[in-house]
Amino acid sequence: MKNQIIEYLRNKRILILGFGREGKSSLGFIRRELPEAEVAVADQQDIVVENTTVISGDNYLDACKDYDIVLKAPGVIIKDYLDAETKAKITSQTDLFMRVFHRQVVGVTGTKGKSTTSSLIYHVLKTAGKNTQLVGNIGKPCFDILDEISDDTIVVFELSAHQLEYIQASPHIAVLLNIYEEHFDHYTTPDDYYNAKKNIFKYQTPDDLLIYGDIFQHATIEEINAAPAMKIDITKTDIVPRDQIRTQLIGEHNQLNIQVAAAIAYAYKVNGESFKEAVASFQPLPHRLEYVGTFRDIKFYNDSIATAQEAVINAIKALGDVDTIILGGMDRGLDYHPLVNFIRTTDIQNVILLPATDNRFQQTFDEGEYGQKLIHVKDMREAVEQGYTLTAPGKSCLLSPAAASYGFYKNFEERGDDFKNLVSMLQ
Repeated sequence: MKNQIIEYLRNKRILILGFGREGKSSLGFIRRELPEAEVAVADQQDIVVENTTVISGDNYLDACKDYDIVLKAPGVIIKDYLDAETKAKITSQTDLFMRVFHRQVVGVTGTKGKSTTSSLIYHVLKTAGKNTQLVGNIGKPCFDILDEISDDTIVVFELSAHQLEYIQASPHIAVLLNIYEEHFDHYTTPDDYYNAKKNIFKYQTPDDLLIYGDIFQHATIEEINAAPAMKIDITKTDIVPRDQIRTQLIGEHNQLNIQVAAAIAYAYKVNGESFKEAVASFQPLPHRLEYVGTFRDIKFYNDSIATAQEAVINAIKALGDVDTIILGGMDRGLDYHPLVNFIRTTDIQNVILLPATDNRFQQTFDEGEYGQKLIHVKDMREAVEQGYTLTAPGKSCLLSPAAASYGFYKNFEERGDDFKNLVSMLQ
């Protein structure tokens, strides 16, 4: 079936748009399978690619008009920069893979929770002896496994909105966990982000399955009902009784993620005991309500991935004993009233505010009565120092920023690692 992708690309002038991990994977695939192909690479950064035409700089997107096919990497922001005719040339590894292998794909998306859920599904299927691969936003480009796919392979595919935006086929089993306000800097309007997420079920058939959760804020029940696939509302269905599940995952949101994995395990005829054993042995991913340790009788948790307010709220609810929370990062202009109003209802005593959102958080808190102490800090080191000073013994200090890391860190992983290292160093 890999040959269908090769034939689609054959005799086309190909532009690889974005030269990160997926772009390099695409170039390697084309060089191996179509060594005679005319291929170029376009990236905003100055790059050097041996024996390949390179277009770089601020106007690198203009190169899309000069090629037959544009293989877009997920991180490239298009918005309304290109006209409709040029956008019609855009495809991606995800799109081409889904067109060919969609019957074998379990696709997982959601503003939050997709990495944990994808990894858990993969772990459950793998533990049960299924021929399973894990690809996508979690780290491995899907073209990297083309030679490893057989007829019985189940491909668990973590899908970001950026990967879904230009697809023309949906997975056999689609999981839409939630849709929150996030990543609006990548899209012309919020609806563009929401619609990209909904592509995960847009092209499904009556033979497919849609599992969905907390999405009605941005997807009406009419849209869900109109989808032709079989459906499971995971917020209303416990596939496995919760009192039978032993897990290291904490919080109601993770209970829903486990039920998603249970529904998929059931679809692939995984034995119930095998499922429970797999869930019990699953190790939580780093930076997702990660327990760092207890120092000076204070519990520290790293939830650096929590860039959406709803994720922060879920983290606070899951722990139940947060005394100090560290908020802040890149300012994307979000309305912080939902989070601030929730924090006011909790027993949290200390809110540590990092730049560059610190002043806007302060302004939002100042609009009403609040019992929390607000502490402005200049960086993560000072935040951790204050966490040690202010947090009551026996309580938790939580990093759950409600903001992206960019401008201060390379990514949320680097931010979380910095927090963990400082917690250990300053104990």
